[in-house]
Amino acid sequence: MKNSVFLLLLLFSAAIQAQTAPAAFSLQQATDYALKNGYSIKNAATDIEIAKKKITEMRGIGIPQLRAEAGFQDFIKVPVSVIEASAFNPSAPPNSFLRIPFGVQYNASYGYTASWLAFSGEYVVGLQATKVYLDISKSNLRKSEIEVKESVMRSYNTVLILKENKRILEENITSIDQSIEQTEAFYREGFIEEMDVDRLKLLRNNLSNTLQILVQQTDLAERLLKFNMGYDVDSPITLSDELKNVLELASTEVGDNTKFNINANIDAQLLEQSIVFQKLNIKRQKANYLPTLSTFYSWRESRIANNFDQLNDNMFRVPGGTIFGVNIAMPIFQGFSQSARVKQEKLSLQKLEVSQTQATQGLNLQASQALIGFSSALTSLKNSRESVQLAERIRDRARIKYKEGVGSSIEVIQSENELLSAQSNYINSVHQVLDSRVTLDKNLNKF
Repeated sequence: MKNSVFLLLLLFSAAIQAQTAPAAFSLQQATDYALKNGYSIKNAATDIEIAKKKITEMRGIGIPQLRAEAGFQDFIKVPVSVIEASAFNPSAPPNSFLRIPFGVQYNASYGYTASWLAFSGEYVVGLQATKVYLDISKSNLRKSEIEVKESVMRSYNTVLILKENKRILEENITSIDQSIEQTEAFYREGFIEEMDVDRLKLLRNNLSNTLQILVQQTDLAERLLKFNMGYDVDSPITLSDELKNVLELASTEVGDNTKFNINANIDAQLLEQSIVFQKLNIKRQKANYLPTLSTFYSWRESRIANNFDQLNDNMFRVPGGTIFGVNIAMPIFQGFSQSARVKQEKLSLQKLEVSQTQATQGLNLQASQALIGFSSALTSLKNSRESVQLAERIRDRARIKYKEGVGSSIEVIQSENELLSAQSNYINSVHQVLDSRVTLDKNLNKF
């Protein structure tokens, strides 16, 4: 029995730990999560649904419409007119009058009207425009996906870099602590001055302050990553990818035959769709010169009586008329306003075409700059790695010389500072490689 209880406690404890363990995300998992939960992506997906409803709304205008109407009136006081009695009775005395009510107390009316827009040039073009609007909404969703993926990759890489920088600083602090301990021992033996110990302690304090700031920056970077993912910023997460693996993948050389495809670029696609949409605007304005044809069918009937119960009696049924009609409207002269509207839309099209040419040149230039920037970042990373190795060897030799009594503490401190500078340059180079690779992949339409 005790063994069973113990086993249940173990299982319960494991379940609790599983529930409270921070969610782990690789770079791919983080981007996949963001593509499903990103705030801008959700709004872009909603815009697509709105565009679909717009199409349904526009189509509904061309479908025959049916409207039913009904009304009821109770004349509490029926209107009365005063008329000379001789109008109805020639033998009536002169100057005698009759009070005659005009109308009845109750009046119920009902009917329906069916109508149909048989032809409208503006409506036909409007249907075409809604389809383009839907295509633009889909492209905006794709653009949002690219932007979210880019922001998640950059913030994910930033967190990894900050953690690597933190690890390097902690190693340096540990190494300097060892140097301080050794230097204090020399000072107690009278081999060196107290100032040598203070120099090392000052360096350690500066590194501790930097480390504290770095911890705060890492926390902010993690919160930014969660925000970009659409994840609760107050819920903890862990990053399962290591910086060296991400860096190795990002450092892969790009082939010499890599070319920028303007047709695959989402911004170029959106501009092309905008031009198509603007051409439809011109077509819609020109369609206002065409006639509009519509038909309708109307039926009306009333029931009138002085007693409410008589409304059900067909004797008091009054037909209101049945009408079928055709309406055609043909614009003849519109005071040059319509012509001005057409010209305005044509000028707007010219602006879009100029913007398209400018964007094509700019996107090609960005792709070339991204390729050059990535190549330079790789070269800088290689040099900074070599500099770190050289600085480590110099630092180790300075320590050995100092330990053997043939070197000075200033030389040790100088070598420590040179190593810190080389490591800082290396971290910056890593950031440049990762950042430039994201920029390059985006410009090469790999997202």
